[in-house]
Amino acid sequence: MSIKDHALLVSLSVNKPQMTQKDSKATADAELANNAHGAGQYRKDLYPKSLVQPINLIESQARAYIESTTYPWGRGETMLPSVRFMQFAERIGKYELEFDQAVTAFLNNWSNVMMHAQASQGGLFDPSAYPDLTDLRSAFRFKINYRPITDVTDFRVAMQEEELAALRQQVEEATKESMNAVLRAPLERLKEVVSRLHEVTGRTERVAIDKKTGRTEVRAPIFRDSVCENIAEEINLLHDFAEILPDNIIALAKTVIDTTPHPQQLRDDPAKRKEVNIQTTALLASINSMLED
Repeated sequence: MSIKDHALLVSLSVNKPQMTQKDSKATADAELANNAHGAGQYRKDLYPKSLVQPINLIESQARAYIESTTYPWGRGETMLPSVRFMQFAERIGKYELEFDQAVTAFLNNWSNVMMHAQASQGGLFDPSAYPDLTDLRSAFRFKINYRPITDVTDFRVAMQEEELAALRQQVEEATKESMNAVLRAPLERLKEVVSRLHEVTGRTERVAIDKKTGRTEVRAPIFRDSVCENIAEEINLLHDFAEILPDNIIALAKTVIDTTPHPQQLRDDPAKRKEVNIQTTALLASINSMLED
């Protein structure tokens, strides 16, 4: 089936005002003090990092979410399974609202922002470096973009056969390059989470002293539920792309999920840990072989 029927491309655009500025006087003073000329420049933070941190954090969280639920496509775009669109749009909408709220809080606290900036910059503080609040507000922007995956049949223009052939080749080559990245992404991400499972199942029991009794105890290694949960999340995403991924990747995903035990089994059963460690060794070899093909 066509990839266009099962996925779309998404990209996140986040605009923020200029956060740093070259200070010519500080640069000149540093060059004079060190007998240097054109060796570099001094840039100062216009806004205290602690006060813009909530805005930056929301952007980072949004980008991390997009990365976790899509596969890379190219030029800042990633490929989202169509079946996840409503869930994705709702989650991104919440990030957009939180971003706007953080920006509003930042601007409403403007006098405190300027006070902190002046305190941190000392003699380098220049109030003329800051834009009007209305202009500053318009400099913040959080926008998610969606577009269909294009192929040569989407072009509805009159062309000579030679021109159309050149366009077809260009589109096909670009699509092939992006699809190669898409086919690698699930394998690379599976390798990452399976490697983590392999690592934790290879751990040995710990010797610890009970603080109350003073007795030496042998305890099982620490296993976090997230080790197995992360595998399940990657498999779920992969299954949402099942219509466009090769059968061997789908089969590998099934083997991975069949191999992954409940976290409590890893805590309670040393024999199970050993078994899973052997199985993940074989899985990693298979993944590496597929990545090399």
